[in-house]
Amino acid sequence: IEMTKNNMEIFLLRHGDANSDSKKIIDDSKRSLTDAGIKEIENVSKFFAEFDITIDHIFASPLKRAKQTAEIIAKDQKKAQLTEMIELKPEGVAEDVCKKIIKQSKPTILIVGHMPLLVNIISYITSQKHFTCDLSLKTGGLVKIKTITIEPHLHGQLEWLLTPKMIRKVSK
Repeated sequence: IEMTKNNMEIFLLRHGDANSDSKKIIDDSKRSLTDAGIKEIENVSKFFAEFDITIDHIFASPLKRAKQTAEIIAKDQKKAQLTEMIELKPEGVAEDVCKKIIKQSKPTILIVGHMPLLVNIISYITSQKHFTCDLSLKTGGLVKIKTITIEPHLHGQLEWLLTPKMIRKVSK
């Protein structure tokens, strides 16, 4: 089947649990994953394998914890191209991210980032009027959106949202 840009699958993953010892870390962008955070993301990777989900392109925030998260996923996703995207910094704008991802032609993409931007991206894609939805996305939480159209802007349906606990249960 020929994949068109209109039927992209977009996965959004919040980075794994990160070190929050404020005494040691002055620069938020340098916070790294904890051992628990690494395990969370390894479970996501197992989840992808378990459900035969192949990622073609991973877009990650340039912040250390998001890059580490993306690299853990990329290790098992041999086909995936990994791109650092400045627009995915926590203060990024959903519309800018969406405009950039529709420029690439890969059918299955993963966006690795931060709150509240990830929820803003979900809202942007799933609501025609760009309302903000109030979703809780824990660290290591995973969302799947199936796109409906990219014209005049990216629009799709939220298929599911999984918590790290749910992912852990199916990734044994």
